[in-house]
Amino acid sequence: MNERARPELKKVIEAPGPVITISRECGCSGRILAENLTGRINQKIDNPSKNWKWVNKEILSLASKELKINPDQIKNFLDAEDKNFIDEIVSSFTVKYYAPDAKIKKAIKDVVRHIAINGNVVIIGRGSEALTQDIQRSLHVKLYAPLSWKIDAIRMRDNISKEDARRFVVNTDKRRLKFVDSYLAKEDNKVVYDIDFNCSKFNQDEIIDMIMKAIEYKSII
Repeated sequence: MNERARPELKKVIEAPGPVITISRECGCSGRILAENLTGRINQKIDNPSKNWKWVNKEILSLASKELKINPDQIKNFLDAEDKNFIDEIVSSFTVKYYAPDAKIKKAIKDVVRHIAINGNVVIIGRGSEALTQDIQRSLHVKLYAPLSWKIDAIRMRDNISKEDARRFVVNTDKRRLKFVDSYLAKEDNKVVYDIDFNCSKFNQDEIIDMIMKAIEYKSII
C-alpha cells in the first residue's frame, strides 16, 4: 500500500488479481460488507501472507501522495458536480499546488490498477468496477436499493430530515454514476457488474454467503 502507484513500471509475472470490487448506491454500506467479507475469505486461507485486505479511502491518500497535493482536493474531485470545482479549490485551500481533474483521474486509475493487479483485495468504489474489467480473476458486485429505503437509511444514519436525505441520496448516486461512466469505454450495452444485490431484501450475512459461493464457483479463492 505504501508503494508508488505506477503499475506500468512493474512487470507482472503472475496473472493479475484476484480482486473483488464493490459498488454501492448511497445508503447501502460497502465498508461493513467489505470488512466482513474479507474476514470470511481469510478464514478459508491457511497462509497468512495470502490474506485479503479491503481498501476504500486509502486510494485517495495514495493518489494525493502521487500528485503531492492535499487529499481533500481528491475528495472534492469525487464530490464535484461540475467542471468549475477547480476554481473553488483554489479559493478554498491554501495548498500551493493543485492538479487538473484529468491528472487526478489518472492518479486514481493508477492506484486502483496497481492494487487490483497485486490482488487479494476488495476495493470499494472509486471506479474500480470499470477499471478492472480486464482482470479475469475478478468479481464485480453492485449494492442497490429502492429510493425510499435509501432515504430512510441516510435519514436515520445522519439524523437529518427526509427532504435533506432525499437530496443527498439523489446527488450522491448521480455523482458516483458519472464518475464510473467516465472510466468506461464508449460501448453500447456495457456490462459492468457480475452480481447485484437488493439491500432491502437481503441482510449483510446473506449477501456475504452468496458472494462466497460466487467466488468459489469462479475459482477466485
